[in-house]
Amino acid sequence: MVERAWTFFLLMRYMKKILFVLIVSFYFIALQAQTMFSPDGGMDHYEKTERTVYDTAKINVYYTLYFLADSSKTDNYTKGLMVLQVSDHYLRFGDLYRIQLDSINDFCAINKKNAKKAANDFNQTSSKVCYGFNITSLVDLDNETATVQLQALRKYQYTVPLPKFDWQITEGDSIINGLACKRAVCRYAGRSYIAWFAPSINLPYGPYLFGGLPGLIMCLCDKSNNWIFTNSGIEVARSNRDMYLYSDKDIIKTDREKALSAYKNEIEDWNNLAVDIIGLRVIKNGKEIKPDTNYPRKPSNMLELK
Repeated sequence: MVERAWTFFLLMRYMKKILFVLIVSFYFIALQAQTMFSPDGGMDHYEKTERTVYDTAKINVYYTLYFLADSSKTDNYTKGLMVLQVSDHYLRFGDLYRIQLDSINDFCAINKKNAKKAANDFNQTSSKVCYGFNITSLVDLDNETATVQLQALRKYQYTVPLPKFDWQITEGDSIINGLACKRAVCRYAGRSYIAWFAPSINLPYGPYLFGGLPGLIMCLCDKSNNWIFTNSGIEVARSNRDMYLYSDKDIIKTDREKALSAYKNEIEDWNNLAVDIIGLRVIKNGKEIKPDTNYPRKPSNMLELK
C-alpha cells in the first residue's frame, strides 16, 4: 500500500448544461437526495441519503473524465471529476461531487435550522455533478466481485465477478503528473483501450472496474477517444472517506445485461419515457399539460457497449 501522498488537484470549470442535462440533474437530486425544491431555489426539507457504508477509504485517487455523449460530435466533450477510493478490502469509484452533495444533504437533514444557509452550497455542488456518467461501482477485493449502480430515469444495480483484463504491455513511455508510465492495451466490453500505468505506485487499480496492471493506471482511454480518464491527484484520504452504495427501496436489482439495456434505452428515449416515469409536465398558456411523446431517440455512447 502506498503511504506517500501526491496532490495534483486540477481546478475544474464546468461547461453549461444543455436543457436535457438540467432536467436530469433536478430529477436526480430530488430522487436521490429526496429533496424538495421551492420556486426560489431554496429547500423545503431534507432527508438523509439512504446508503450502506462498507469501509473507510485509506487513499483517494482522482480522475478527470472527458467523454462524448454522442460519438458523432467529436468536439463536444462532457467533463467530470471522479474519485477512486481505496481500502484494504474495497474499491469504490464514482463522482466526487455526488459524494459531496450527499454530505451536504445529510448535514442539512440533521441540522434543519441551518438548511437554508447550506442551500447555496447544495445548488453549486449539484451543478458540478457529472449526470452524464451516473454510475457508481464497489469492488469487493476479498470476494472478487463488483457491484454497479446506474441511474438514468430509474435506478439499477447488478453484481458480477470482477472482470479479468487481458492486458498486453507494449512499447511506449510517458510522464503523467511527474510519474514515469508504461503503456498497455486491452479490449473490454466492446471497446479497445490504451492504459498508461505507473509501476512506481504499487496499486494495481484504475478508473471504474479497470485494473490488474503492475502499477496504478494514470490514464485510460479507448482508441477512438470517446472516453478519457486522466489522473489528477492522489492523496491519503482525510475527507470523502465513506465507501458506500445507495440503498433506496426503489433500486431495481437485476443482471448486468438487463441493467445496461434499460439504462441505454432510458438515455436514448429520455424525452418520451420521462413523461410517464417521472410524470414530466410542461406549462402551456398557463396550464399544466402532458407533453407529446413522439420525440426522436437520442444517440448514446455508453462506456460498456456490450
